This record gives sequence, C-alpha cells and structure tokens, in this order.
Amino acid sequence: MNMISDSLWNEIKDLIPTKKVAVGRPEWDNRKTLEGVFLIVKTGMQWKFLPKELGKVSTVHGKFRRWVKSGIFEKIMEKAKNLYIKSLDEPITWFASDSSHSKAPLANNWSGKNPTDRGKRGIKRSIIVDIKGAPLAVYTGPSNKHDSKLFDQTFYNLNPKKTGFAKIMATDAAYDSKHTRQLCKKYDFALLAATNIRRDKNKKKYNPSFRWIVERTFGWQSWFRGLKTCWTKTEDSFLAFLQLVSSVQLFKLGGIFV
Repeated sequence: MNMISDSLWNEIKDLIPTKKVAVGRPEWDNRKTLEGVFLIVKTGMQWKFLPKELGKVSTVHGKFRRWVKSGIFEKIMEKAKNLYIKSLDEPITWFASDSSHSKAPLANNWSGKNPTDRGKRGIKRSIIVDIKGAPLAVYTGPSNKHDSKLFDQTFYNLNPKKTGFAKIMATDAAYDSKHTRQLCKKYDFALLAATNIRRDKNKKKYNPSFRWIVERTFGWQSWFRGLKTCWTKTEDSFLAFLQLVSSVQLFKLGGIFV
C-alpha cells in the first residue's frame, strides 16, 4: 500500500520528528504512520480497521496524536503553502472565504447544534482560498457558531501582511459586517461581501464574482470521507485532518506529484 508518493514524502519527511536515542523499542516507520493517517481521512474508516502493514492501531494513533499536539500538520501545511506561492508568477490578489458543515456524531465536547440539520451535532470547516481554489488558511468550530466569528481566526491563519497594494476578499452575506470590513481593511483587503438584505432591505442585491470557487474546494474536500463526516472526538485531530487534506491539494497545485 502506497498512499504517499516519494516526491511528497521527500518534501515533508524532515518536518516529522524521529527518535534520537537507541534506548527502548525501535521506532515505527514515520512514512507508514502518515500513510495510515491519510487512509483514515481519505476513507473515513475506523482506526481499528487500519491494515496491519501500516502498523499497530495503538502505535499509529499514538504517533498521530503526538504529531497533532506538536503542530506537525500545521508545519506541513505551511510548507505546502509556501511552495505553492513560490510556484506562482505573480502575487495573489484575490481570495474567497466561506464555511461548510460536517456532521459530528462523536464530537460531544466541541460540536454544536446544526441549525441547517434539525439541530443535530455538527462542526464547521472555515477556509480561505485563492482564484485557483488553493486552500491557504483553515480553521474549525462548532456548527452553531456564526461564520463571521470563525472568519477572524481563519484570516489570521492566512498570515496577512500589509503589502501596500489592495487585495480582494469575496464572501457571502454572512460576512457583511462592519467588524469584518475593518479587519480586512487593516491588512489592505477590500471585502466584497454579498448583500445581507436582512440588515437593510433597501440595499441593492450584490454577489461578488467567482465566489463559487470556494464551494468547488469544499466539494473537492468532500471526497475525503474523514472530513465529510467528523468522526474525531477532539477538535485538534479534526483540524489536523483538514490541514493534511489542504496540504495535499497545495502540493498538487505547486507541482508536486502526490
């Protein structure tokens, strides 16, 4: 079983810590561990059904949790994003943001009642993409948290910097607020949000162009069953899954064979 290509592994292997002492049991292979994690998020399968050739379930899951707590998946995504940006011919000036619901039957401690799914437990994936649909920033939260509240941390995860030239952030009507506009303006972003007619019915309806690109990225992510339905009990594990999936897409767009 080869879930991770050689070219992808060569890009990320140095980011994953290895055992530095010979005392104790030999360390299980990091590449096979990552392949096991990737299989879980790809199929949405339970950990107990992990193929034996990828390692003992307790070993693979234990290493995964240590990597989560050490921020390894955040580092992988940051490297993937930097590689993707370097592959572009010009700076990114157009972005779009939105969030998507996922059912979360086991996330009792951090999910929320989904108002669009009869109050069942759910979580949200909040992302920011560019014109190609590259997921440049991600964040997670409960389904009953408003999109605009999730946007702040997602935006900071983008690592925005004042560049002196205007950038565009396209969103739906949920982000049409004074706070979000001021946050974007602080970092030279012009917020193009669809009109929220519930705030002002006299406003002319407006929908920013190409905002649908963020929906295409959500559609692509839904092919990963571990994201379409959140089976993790902890928020940091699900965020790690989201970062891993986003990293794979960024590496692909950056020219790395996955």
